[in-house]
Amino acid sequence: MNLDAKQREACRPVGSLQLEHATNSEPWWSGSDRRSAGNRRPPSLALRPSGPAAPAQDALGPVGNRAEALVLAVALYLVSLNRTVGENYLDYRYENYQEDSGRIGVNTHAWLFEDKLVPWLSVKGLAVYDAISGATPTGGPTPNQAQSIMLNTLGYSAPGTPGDQVPLAQMHDKRWAGSMDAILTLGPHRLTPEFSYSSEHDYLSYGAALNYSVDLNAKNTTLNLGCAHDWDTVLPANSPFLYRTKHKDTDQLLVGVNQLLSPKTVLSANFSFATARGYLSDPYRGVMFDESDQYSLNNLILYPEKRPGHRQSYVPEISLKQYLTPLHAAVEGSYRYYWDTYGIAAHTVELAWRQKVWKVLQVSPVFRYYRQSAASFYAVHFPGDFVYDPAAIPANYSSDYRLSELETFSAGVELSARVRQWLTLGLSYKRYEMHGLDGITSPSAYPKANVVTIGARIWF
Repeated sequence: MNLDAKQREACRPVGSLQLEHATNSEPWWSGSDRRSAGNRRPPSLALRPSGPAAPAQDALGPVGNRAEALVLAVALYLVSLNRTVGENYLDYRYENYQEDSGRIGVNTHAWLFEDKLVPWLSVKGLAVYDAISGATPTGGPTPNQAQSIMLNTLGYSAPGTPGDQVPLAQMHDKRWAGSMDAILTLGPHRLTPEFSYSSEHDYLSYGAALNYSVDLNAKNTTLNLGCAHDWDTVLPANSPFLYRTKHKDTDQLLVGVNQLLSPKTVLSANFSFATARGYLSDPYRGVMFDESDQYSLNNLILYPEKRPGHRQSYVPEISLKQYLTPLHAAVEGSYRYYWDTYGIAAHTVELAWRQKVWKVLQVSPVFRYYRQSAASFYAVHFPGDFVYDPAAIPANYSSDYRLSELETFSAGVELSARVRQWLTLGLSYKRYEMHGLDGITSPSAYPKANVVTIGARIWF
């Protein structure tokens, strides 16, 4: 059932603007900021699921992250414009992610190259620089919520101006990151070792991954296996809650299959498992305890959050791609389920229509919906006090809105055009919105953002 060259060309989308495949769920800077040690992940393209429609992943698993900060239309990986076999290329991509109301903004510059050195060996490299700045929630409740908490538990309220806006803190950071792959091919077998590095003023990460794939059944079936490990170091820097260096280790395993059902239909299925241990809290998020003394509604005294020191996650995913040759188009759909030991369960649905216009242009409307339950230790405030009532404090606690019950929507359009035999250009716009579903967390905590991406690929 192999496609011949003419069939492939007839139904192949023209240089579609897509993210490199990874294995999770939301944008890596997770809903408004990337500083959580429990959420961040370097730009390693580590485990690559089988199949053309595998969506980009999140570093948080679905804790709401890219809480979804961006549908992954905003992740940090280079635009992946389709290529024909045997062509080398160099990519550049610029992406602007800007939340409404002066919240977080991220400007990203990324470069990607792939070069086939000899018939059995190709190398691929990725370099990323991004700058992030803006306001992000601290974890504290709104002044109105804080006033109600104090009146109910302490019998009095601290002075201050009431309001429905969660407290925000300004942040600024820059990141350099990169990865290098070697793709070894021996007949139907491909082995891809990868090494990655990421550096920020408060975070260092090293990663290694190994992927193996094999073509079976006259190349109608591809099996993919992968494993990866990350060594992360969290530095105190400007955190109000972290005073010494912490460490985190993450392991991932993936198995996937890509099946050609007909000359124009491709089915992909993947399953990934991840386990993280060490410091998984966010050093910039705090919580409010009911019995703790407060002196101002507008400057609450917060205490460092405490997440479990171990987390496991499981992600099955299925996707289908159907080429519609008479319409010069393709439709893609995927569904991903996620659950973890934090008590979070999440669903992700993605749809895309890739329409070929003339011979050089592709127009692709895209849509993504994500919904998750809350972590078992999430709340807007917690009982007890470190001094007066430590016994009432729960074992784990966090007021990070990305761990709450929420849903996100992302929709937009992607354009790509191969304007010359050696040059492909890409442009995309996406609108991203996150909404809380628990009826308790303030709507002001959840971000809305515009994401604009431009890219170019030079073939050589």
